[in-house]
Amino acid sequence: MTRLIRVLLLACLLLPLHAFAFGGKSHVKVELIQEEETIQPGHPFWVAIHLTMEDGWHVYWKNPGDAGMPLKVEWQLPSGFEAGPLQWPFPEKFTLADMVGFGYAGEVTLLSQITPPKELSPTEISLAAKINWLVCSDMTCQPGSAPVSLTVIASEKSPSLKPGTAPIFQAARAKMPKSHVVAKTIWKDGTVQLEMPEVERGSKADPIVGVYFFPEQKNVIDPSVNPTVVPDKELCLVNMKGVGVKGHQLKGVLVLHTQKGSTEQVEAFDIDCPIQSDDELVAYTSIGNELAAIAPGNSFAFSGGVGYALLLAFIGGMILNLMPCVLPVLSFKVMSFVHMSGKSRSLTIKHGVAFSFGVLLSFWILATIMLVLREYGQAVGWGFQLQEPLFVVVLASILFLFALNLFGVFELGLVVASWAGQTQAETSQKSPGYTSSFLSGVLATAVATPCTGPFLGSAVGFAFTLPIAQSLLIFTSLGLGMCFPYLLLAIFPQLLRFIPKPGAWMEIFKQLMGFVMLATVLWLLWVFSAQTDNLSLICLLAGFLCFSIGAWVYGKGSQPSSTFPKRMAAYALVALIAFAGIEAIIFPRANWYKENSAIAMNDEWHGWEPFSPARVAELRAQGKPVLIDFTAKWCLICQANHLVLTSESVNHRLDQAGVVKMRADWTKNDPVIAAELSKLGRNSVPLYVLYGSGGNKEPLILPQVLTPDVVLSHIDEAISHDELVLN
Repeated sequence: MTRLIRVLLLACLLLPLHAFAFGGKSHVKVELIQEEETIQPGHPFWVAIHLTMEDGWHVYWKNPGDAGMPLKVEWQLPSGFEAGPLQWPFPEKFTLADMVGFGYAGEVTLLSQITPPKELSPTEISLAAKINWLVCSDMTCQPGSAPVSLTVIASEKSPSLKPGTAPIFQAARAKMPKSHVVAKTIWKDGTVQLEMPEVERGSKADPIVGVYFFPEQKNVIDPSVNPTVVPDKELCLVNMKGVGVKGHQLKGVLVLHTQKGSTEQVEAFDIDCPIQSDDELVAYTSIGNELAAIAPGNSFAFSGGVGYALLLAFIGGMILNLMPCVLPVLSFKVMSFVHMSGKSRSLTIKHGVAFSFGVLLSFWILATIMLVLREYGQAVGWGFQLQEPLFVVVLASILFLFALNLFGVFELGLVVASWAGQTQAETSQKSPGYTSSFLSGVLATAVATPCTGPFLGSAVGFAFTLPIAQSLLIFTSLGLGMCFPYLLLAIFPQLLRFIPKPGAWMEIFKQLMGFVMLATVLWLLWVFSAQTDNLSLICLLAGFLCFSIGAWVYGKGSQPSSTFPKRMAAYALVALIAFAGIEAIIFPRANWYKENSAIAMNDEWHGWEPFSPARVAELRAQGKPVLIDFTAKWCLICQANHLVLTSESVNHRLDQAGVVKMRADWTKNDPVIAAELSKLGRNSVPLYVLYGSGGNKEPLILPQVLTPDVVLSHIDEAISHDELVLN
C-alpha cells in the first residue's frame, strides 16, 4: 500500500476513537518531575515530562512521520505562571512496510521551562498538565491521555537540585540537539544537499558511520530514503531525497553517528536554514515564491465570501447529478418513486430523506477525512479516493455485481440489491425499510465526487481555506444540492406523471441500466489500468470472472424451491469462489503502487509535455506561453475536454502562438500537482491554466467545460495582452 492509503485507514480509525472514550490498558506511564527543590519569584525553573512505554510500543515526535499524532501537553498553571515551549529530544525512526514514523520507545523525557510571577508569596503551589498521546505497536494504535501534577514550594532562598532528579535531567539534555548548525542547503535535481562545516561537529578524527535527518515539516524530505554522507576536508555533505520545497526552509534535527575509538557516539544538531536553488533552478525558486504568495486577497482567491460559496456549492451539487457515471444509480432512484406510486406521500418523503442522509453523511465523511489528511501534511484533493487503486477495485466490483443483479443472474433480496435503488420488493412489505434509499445515496456520492463541474471547483477550493466548521458547512450545502431534486420528487411525486405507469417496461429498463452500469465498470477498469499495469488488469478481470460464476451459483442455489442443504452447499461454494476472486485481484497488489508505473502519454496527446514546475519556470523565464491541463483519468469532464484540446483547430492555434502544452495527470496521487492546485486556489480537476508571454505574470484560468471557441478566445486574450504590454 502507499503511505496515503495507510494514513487514510489510520484516519478512519482515529476519528471514532477520539469521538468516544477508549477503554483498556494505556501502555504508557507518565509523571511530572521538578528539577529543583524550591522556586524563586520571577526565576524560571525546569520541569520534566517523563514517559515510560511498554516493550513494543512507541509514542510520536512533533512530526510523527507518515502517520500518527504528536504528543501534546495542555498546561493547567496558576495565574501568572507561563510555560515555555517543549524541548524535544531527537527521536527514533520506526518503519512498518513502506511507512516511516518518528517517535520514542522505552523512555523519553521532554523538558519545559516554567516562569513564575515576580510577586510570589512563600507557599506550596500545585502545577498540573494533561498529557495526550497516541501509542502504537506494529499491530495497532491507541490514543491516551493522563493528568499529571506536582507541588512546588516558593521560597526567597536560592534553590538546590532535588535529590535523585539530576540523572533524569542530564539524560534528557544529552539527547537534545547540541547547537544550531550554520549550514547551507541546496535543492538540486530532486536532492537536498546539506553542507555542514566539520568544525560544527567537533573533532574531525571521529569518522561518521551513520546519519539521519528528522524533518519538522512534512512533504520536504522523503523519510523512506536514508541520507548519504560525504566527508570532506572542510565540509560534511549530507544528501537527502527531496519531495518539495515547502516554504523554502529546512527545519529539523540532524543526527550523526560517529565512531570514537571502539564506541559509537551520537550527536544531534538543530537545523533551521533556507533552501537555496542551484543556477538551473533559480528561476523556479522565483516563480515558486510568486505562486506561494497567491492567497486570499489576490486574483486567484475566492472573494465571494462564505454565503456565496454556499450558493455555488448548492448549484454545483445539483450539477453533479448529470455526471454520466451517476445516472444509472439515480435512474433507479427515480424508478423507485414510480414503484411507490399510489403509496402515501409520507412513505416517499421518508425514502427521500433516507437517500438525502446517505448523500450528506458520505460528503461529511469524505470532507472530514480530507481535512484530517491535509492537517497531517498529506496532499489530497477532491476525488482523492479514486486515486487509490484499492478503492477503484472495490467500487468496480460493487458496480459489476449490481449489473449482474440487473440482468437477473441473481437476486440479493431487500438490502444489497436495493443499493441501486430497487425498492419494488420492499415496498410490497407492510413495514418497508429505508436502508436501500440510504445506501443509494452513499453509492451515488461515491461515483459522483471524482469530478467537479461548473461552480464547484472554486467553492471546494475555498472550503479548504476555512475553519473546519465552515468548511463542513460548504460540503453540507454541496450534499443538499445533490439530493435536492430527489427530495423535490419525494415531496411532489406528481412531477413524475410524464413517466409511464409501472409495468413490463420497467424490467426492460432495468436490464438496459445493467448495460449502462457495465459501461461505468469499463471506465473504472480504464482508470485502474492507468494506475497499475497489464498484469494487475488481467488479474482484476479474472476476479470478475470468479464473481460472475459465484453470482450465477448463488442465483441458482437460492431460489425459493431449493432445499435447505442445497442452499447451504451453494452458499459455501459461492464463498469459496468469491475468495478465489479476491485472491486473484490482490495477487499483484505490490505492482499497484510502484513509482515506475507512470501513466504514459498516448498518441492523442502527442506534443504535450509532462507537467514540471521547474520546466514551467524555465519557459516563463524565456518568455514563452504555457498551457497546463490539470487532469485525471477518473474525471469524465476531463475526457470530454481532451477532445477539444486535441482538436485540429485548437492545436493549430496553440502551435501558431508558440504555446508549450503541459499535462498534469493527477490519476495517481501526486503532491507536486496537489500543491500547484492549492496555489491556484483549487482543490480538484479539471483546471486549465494559460500563461502568456512577455509581461503577463498572472495566468488565465479557463472554464471547466471547454469548447473550441472558448479555448481560442483565451489564447487570443493572453497573446494580445502580452503584445500590448510589450508595446
